[in-house]
Amino acid sequence: MVHQILFIIFGLICVAGAVNLLVQRHPINSALSLVVVMSSLAMIYLLLGAEFVAAIQVIVYAGAIMVLFVFVIMLLNAGAAGTRLAALPSAERTSAQPATSPACSSLIFFCYLK
Repeated sequence: MVHQILFIIFGLICVAGAVNLLVQRHPINSALSLVVVMSSLAMIYLLLGAEFVAAIQVIVYAGAIMVLFVFVIMLLNAGAAGTRLAALPSAERTSAQPATSPACSSLIFFCYLK
């Protein structure tokens, strides 16, 4: 019974993410919606007992393909973003992303060791 409820919840999250992917006007938001869809599909695969397929779904699609999509989106918007970035003060140009990426990856690594 719990598996059926979780299956329905993750299915609804997947459908909502797919609709959000189509509705969004900004390409980065669409790419993040695609990550939500891929993650919820991975959870559905886990519920069905296909652990390897779920891991491949997260690693290949939500990881590598999404990095490629975001890279292409950023590359296509490079000229417009460069002029906006130059107008910002130096304090607003810095990002927390370089600090959060190693923290998140080490957290995942230590959770995997347990």
